Amino acid sequence: MYTSQTPSSSFTSLKRARDEKRLPPLPKLTSELILQVYTHISLRRLSDKGPEEYGDNERLIELGKAVLDALITYVLFNKRPMLKVAEIRYHRNKSLSDENIQEWVTTYGMRQRLRCHPDLFPTLNTSKEARSIFYSYVGGIYVEHGLDTVREWITELLEEHEGFGESSKPAPRQRLETPPPKKVKSEEISPPTIFIGTQPPRSPPPPKFTHSPPPHQIPPMFPNPLAPAQPSLPFLPLFNQTAAQRRVTVDYPAEFIGPPHAGRWTVRCIVNGIQKGIGSGSNKQVAKEEAARQAYYAMGWT
Repeated sequence: MYTSQTPSSSFTSLKRARDEKRLPPLPKLTSELILQVYTHISLRRLSDKGPEEYGDNERLIELGKAVLDALITYVLFNKRPMLKVAEIRYHRNKSLSDENIQEWVTTYGMRQRLRCHPDLFPTLNTSKEARSIFYSYVGGIYVEHGLDTVREWITELLEEHEGFGESSKPAPRQRLETPPPKKVKSEEISPPTIFIGTQPPRSPPPPKFTHSPPPHQIPPMFPNPLAPAQPSLPFLPLFNQTAAQRRVTVDYPAEFIGPPHAGRWTVRCIVNGIQKGIGSGSNKQVAKEEAARQAYYAMGWT
């Protein structure tokens, strides 16, 4: 059995990367599947019967890549307003860039656990090998824990990278300015004319007034589709869209407390510098959703 080795400088770079950016806790693999995840194809035992049950990670790499592509495509598909096909492809490729994959593999220390042939040590730092390691781990998590665990983990990973799907954010709604009312003008009254004879002078016509046009009416807000009887529906997209329409600034400061495997996230919803909601949960997305729900009702937008 051969295990990859990394110079001390790599450990220094890994520690620096962890200090600079905190990634969500890595889901744990508790079964013997972890041996397959971290076994490189270079250690495959040749057999006429095909791959062993706990052999190398080639099959998990293929599974993990398909799961990751489908998951990120689904997240982008559900963004509102809807993204075009070209935008979905752009943001998916940007999220799964070589730079991001390399950062995740390095920060989680996945290379140090990989078993491979010593001749392949120099190639482990390439983008291709980084993708293989990450895809293999995603495939292992999917097999052992299911899609929900993969979705929570990857969603939090993507949130750490600013700009994920930012083109899908609704543009600020332009306010319709009411035109100033026109000044009321009366027609000029001619000076009285003196008639000679029995014909009495006619009275001048009454002045005509021009009325200012009615101001533009701002369309009323649509009724809130998320009634309290539907607590499972997402509030976060609705809250962010309403906040953009009303031109208020919203921040979501987050804090992680506890050990990496059993900690909890606390997210506050700050509207124009004032806290309007707070949520907590085992992952940041759940806590952020709860904070947005509280803030939505606190702002009286129902």
